[in-house]
Amino acid sequence: MADACDLGSDRAQQMLDDALEHRRYQASRLALDNPYCMDCGEAIPLKRREALPGVECCVDCQAIREHKGVGRG
Repeated sequence: MADACDLGSDRAQQMLDDALEHRRYQASRLALDNPYCMDCGEAIPLKRREALPGVECCVDCQAIREHKGVGRG
């Protein structure tokens, strides 16, 4: 039989799971609602936005971001 601590822990975990799911949903909606690259303004293909909910930039600009990030600590 579960005690009050177990029940509270289960409820807290459920609340965290619900919050994460809500954030994922918001990110996916943002990605679908904002089809343009934040860096160059070009359209981000729908397939990319569906595959990576919350994506902010096109493939070319993402490559540039990753290249600039190389060597940073």
